[in-house]
Amino acid sequence: MPLPRKALVDPARCGAYHLISRCVRRAFLLGHAAECRRAWVREVMREAAGAFAVDVLAYAAMSNHLHIVVRTDPERACAWSASEVAQRWASAHPRQTRDGAALAWSSGEIAARAADALWVSTARDRLRSLSWFMKCIKERLARRANRADRCTGHFWEGRFQSVPLLDQAGVIAAMAYVDLNPIRAGLADRPEASDFTSVQDRCRARQAHAAARRVVPSLAAVSDASSNHAAAESDAESGLWIAPIVRATVDQPAGCAFTAALTLDDYLTLVDATGRIVRTGKRGAIPTHLSPILDRLRLDLDAWMQLMSTGGGFRGGGFGALASRAREALRRGAQWIVDITAGLYRDDRPPRPSTA
Repeated sequence: MPLPRKALVDPARCGAYHLISRCVRRAFLLGHAAECRRAWVREVMREAAGAFAVDVLAYAAMSNHLHIVVRTDPERACAWSASEVAQRWASAHPRQTRDGAALAWSSGEIAARAADALWVSTARDRLRSLSWFMKCIKERLARRANRADRCTGHFWEGRFQSVPLLDQAGVIAAMAYVDLNPIRAGLADRPEASDFTSVQDRCRARQAHAAARRVVPSLAAVSDASSNHAAAESDAESGLWIAPIVRATVDQPAGCAFTAALTLDDYLTLVDATGRIVRTGKRGAIPTHLSPILDRLRLDLDAWMQLMSTGGGFRGGGFGALASRAREALRRGAQWIVDITAGLYRDDRPPRPSTA
């Protein structure tokens, strides 16, 4: 029996989640003749991410469903002024004309809302809510698509699924899984060719940044390239609306599998190398640059490839190492959380019997 959202999502603390929503009857309402709607998905997500206290870490807009990996940050919303809360709410919920064109709120409307303390308190809570974040995205897309099709009725198949990602290794794994969706579906042969995915956005930003540095080399980079590597990677993601890789972190138990964030180059290398194997469907020779990254994550290579090659591996009551699942079960008041990791975490394996 599925758990209620309030048992999975704690609105008062940071958390990462894999969100899944399908079109009604799994029809291709975002693809084929309606391919342009995948651009709508990205546009609406970008606007919502700019308004809510929710970071989009990864996404894949497919022809009949949507994947998003997010990180909530409730404390960020607490720091907003009343005026900022009103402006963000207005950005996420623009007025609309009969034909669906957006109308910006007037400065007077925003000022009046900001002066209403009760309204500000309610809006602040909603701007840090995962449910309201997805409501904003799904409702705006459904209304726009129904206007285009000149019809009414449901566009999405029920409520969205939300799978808590309980540690950093789980977050990285879910991001890679989402970014590899077009390759797994046979729609692309490499990450940078995977349309309407976050990995394509990151690849393009990285390539543009590298090209700019070649054309106009920085004197500081020439004199001390190694010390500026981290700053260069940060700059490569500075123009993106999705959150940088460094934000792909969550609070986790001490001694958990993964304790340091990956760099952008590490992540792109991981997705690219995994995607090549997934596309061919054959393990073959494991690239030398893939194993060290998984070693740092303390993840099993065979289980990694199995999860990335097949669908449905990131659903359920929570994805994480044994220590992470035990802590989450304690928070929920549950006895245990079903292990859906398929042996991904090396530290979860029982110790080998001694041969002495």
